[in-house]
Amino acid sequence: MSNEVVSQRVVETKMNRTKEIAVVAFLIAIGAVLRMFAPNILGITPNFVIAMYCLAILLIKPKIGGALGIGIVAGAVSMIFSKSPIPYLNLFSEPSGALVCAFLASYLPELSIKNYSFKPALATLLGTLVSGGVFVVLNFQYALHLPAAAMQAAFIGVVIPVSLINMIIAQALYAPVKKFLYR
Repeated sequence: MSNEVVSQRVVETKMNRTKEIAVVAFLIAIGAVLRMFAPNILGITPNFVIAMYCLAILLIKPKIGGALGIGIVAGAVSMIFSKSPIPYLNLFSEPSGALVCAFLASYLPELSIKNYSFKPALATLLGTLVSGGVFVVLNFQYALHLPAAAMQAAFIGVVIPVSLINMIIAQALYAPVKKFLYR
């Protein structure tokens, strides 16, 4: 293989990597803006950052290190908008959700009807459930010191509805964003 062909492949790889980083940054930024301006719905603020980093992971399918990096960046961004007494807990919850989403994006078989994949819905649902679950457990154990019943109520009343919202968002956006990126 000539040096010119090898050099071209290196350039293409860097451009692809640059495009992937831009996609992740753009989607997390969209999630942050939406979270900042979204009104509470029955006392719940949807976490659009999770929906967007799950969408990014589903689109670019990073390795574990990349997914962890996406989760850490999303956690840092989420700290800004957190209503938690300990906002840095996002640095644990978001990487957890990102890793679950990345695992499912990589290893879950295609769940599709004809050419329409439902993998984004399942991966985002489970990623959000894990992220929210970790956040609730850490917050209630270390910040609020509330009983397990309160933790369970928060999980059922907040994490599950947010997970369902994120699932719908990621599923609805996956096909058009993928089509736009890979045309």
